[in-house]
Amino acid sequence: MSPLLSIAVESVNRLGCEAVLVLPPAMMDWSGLRALADAAPIPLLVAPASLRHVEAARNAGLMVLEVEPTESAIQERIILALLEAISLDLLKAGAQVVAVYDGFDSDSLDSMTVIRLGEHLERFTARDLRALETTVPLETLKAVIDVAVEIGREGREGKEVGTLIVVGDARNVLKRSRSLVFDPFKGYRRKDRNLRDPKVREAIKEIAQLDGGFIVSRDGTVESACRLIDAPFTGLSLPKGLGTRHWAGAAITKVTHSIAVVVSQSTGVVRLFKQGEMILRIAPMPRARALRWNNPDSSHSDD
Repeated sequence: MSPLLSIAVESVNRLGCEAVLVLPPAMMDWSGLRALADAAPIPLLVAPASLRHVEAARNAGLMVLEVEPTESAIQERIILALLEAISLDLLKAGAQVVAVYDGFDSDSLDSMTVIRLGEHLERFTARDLRALETTVPLETLKAVIDVAVEIGREGREGKEVGTLIVVGDARNVLKRSRSLVFDPFKGYRRKDRNLRDPKVREAIKEIAQLDGGFIVSRDGTVESACRLIDAPFTGLSLPKGLGTRHWAGAAITKVTHSIAVVVSQSTGVVRLFKQGEMILRIAPMPRARALRWNNPDSSHSDD
């Protein structure tokens, strides 16, 4: 068993944490982890990286967060695990969590981060997530957030990239938008346009450099790309400094049953909009740094 993991469990009271989140490497002593979880004073949550390891962790009797397998950086995996924990009522949105993961060596738990969830996320509860799921299935939403965070953090070919992804109520969103250029997804079969496919996610990151946004259906199928949103801004109130991309995202969610995920080109920040209001803000994380969930009432300018 990793000495760092034992240190994390022993330190939770001093750190004031409500849970330990473990993102295990490929090889793991599941029975040893279960023994450590039984002795821990707070919940120990496990988010394996593969379906095979999910089964092994469950067989060991651990509290498992089933996050869609992804090759994304550890920061995105932590985000998805936290959202899953909140949606299952295993973790309160305002909690402080110790995350233990393989930050440098893929074969061992060698990194520990104390994650302090921000003020806005304290108001973003399991009920809120379930409300989102009535509009968009949580797995689809998490997949969209995953690719959005990658775009915000990495950009493309060394350049900063911003984009808009509108998910859910695709038929009405399409009616309130128009094509700016030739649609790169036009003509492909539905199964070849689902963003759960790594090749589709890579295509989204490439196409995000073009003007316009993406429209994604409830099941994760990319219905169209390079779309100009045409929805009224009437009655909207957003934080100062947000540009037209954010206003368009807020506007389309005001008049449809959709959720807009907006990536700021200037800062890489990812924001979620529902019913014309911003409900979540995720700051970009370079590799090996802690996550920061920020107050949405930021005054700096974003595109």
